[in-house]
Amino acid sequence: MSFERSTPGRNLALAAGGLILASPLLALAVFKWDERLDPEFVNRDVHFWAVGVVAIAAAVAAALVIASAQTLRGTRLLFLALAFLSIAATFSVHGLATPGFILHSFHSSVSVSSWVSISLGAFFVALSAMEMPERVDHALERAGGAIFAWVAICLTAYVALSLTAEGWLDSVPTNERPVQYAIAIATLGLYGFAIWRYTQAYLFARLISQAAMIAALVLLAEVQVILLYSDPWYTSWWIYHALYGVALVVLFGGWAIEARRAGSLRAIADALAMRDALAQLNRGRDTHMLELVDAIEAKDRATLGHVSRVASVALGIGKKLHLSPQDMRALGLAAQMHDVGKIGVPDAILRKPSKLTDEEYAEVKRHSNRGDEIARRVDTLRALAPVIRAHHERLDGSGYPDGLRGEAIPLLARIVAVADTYDAITSTRPYRPAMTHEQALAELRRVRGIELDARCVDALLDVFAEEHRAAAA
Repeated sequence: MSFERSTPGRNLALAAGGLILASPLLALAVFKWDERLDPEFVNRDVHFWAVGVVAIAAAVAAALVIASAQTLRGTRLLFLALAFLSIAATFSVHGLATPGFILHSFHSSVSVSSWVSISLGAFFVALSAMEMPERVDHALERAGGAIFAWVAICLTAYVALSLTAEGWLDSVPTNERPVQYAIAIATLGLYGFAIWRYTQAYLFARLISQAAMIAALVLLAEVQVILLYSDPWYTSWWIYHALYGVALVVLFGGWAIEARRAGSLRAIADALAMRDALAQLNRGRDTHMLELVDAIEAKDRATLGHVSRVASVALGIGKKLHLSPQDMRALGLAAQMHDVGKIGVPDAILRKPSKLTDEEYAEVKRHSNRGDEIARRVDTLRALAPVIRAHHERLDGSGYPDGLRGEAIPLLARIVAVADTYDAITSTRPYRPAMTHEQALAELRRVRGIELDARCVDALLDVFAEEHRAAAA
């Protein structure tokens, strides 16, 4: 049975989501097609307060990114927090400078700030999605706090000058059409790059917070388009103000679901900080494979070291079975990646100190399917996808996800199953104590030839026997 990577329901949902995301641009097109449908609506009170609410929401988004992270040393989270902070500060000027409130007459800071907010946000979002050279990345990590503080000071100065130094932005030519087109092209390019990179991360882990981030970035890109083609105070112009708010609502909704599933705000940071492992693995960069192993291990602290131990035991079995060097390399990699699908399992389930409910156990079992899907998209892992999928299958058909029996289970998966079982039952879990080595061997003998492959179990018993003789010598 192969994993359904695409279903009519999923395709329909994607089509509906795409249509919803495209609806603001469709509305703009309708207004431009018949300007009678685009009446003028001048209300400075609504503008002042609506922009203020959006600015506060953007500031809250920045605060949530910071609160969910243990530190601002991670470049992705640093620049993402700065993106929302810059939108909050500069767009607040667009509202605060509305004539009749703090300032009594119109100044260029109102229009300039709308262009600055969307383009500066795009700049920092693109930086959050960019892979930096290792040396630069390390330098940014060391200076993360200082960079955030420096940018925050600059943004504060921008707000203060815009509200006190009248006309200080008069020379900024954002009202000239060629300049507007240049800004829009650059901004859309930056958002397009960020959307592409965040989509790669989403395709890897399929986390709701990542999907919400992509949707929010699409809406922010549409803000730029509508800003470019709408006239102040007309209905089409109000759409981009609303889009800012909708983008943040979508983002908060996705973050709330992620945090609720995981039981911690840190899940937001984990999802956003996840580097584009899919793209890097496809480029054959081994360091990212090691980072991915660390990410798998970090999902469940109770099983810290599990992946490495399973790989070591599996290789010992493979050696006893006289696997070829090529198969040994494949076995080692499959053993390291066998739990890659757990990246999408909520932390609250993986770290639950008591017995799982049927629904929670069903969610855990899906990691085999998810691991298969991930592996099929990674050049380095594609050939091992059936092994990763089948590492919880059992000879008698009692395993999952496909209920395979006997020789229908790939040999490497049968090896990983034995190694995985041994390490699992000899490790302490919040809901049960660990078995001793002798108890674990007795359990392996009990299920030998029934659930676990007899040759693989015998090979592991031989490995332990040899280790015991060597230790006694």
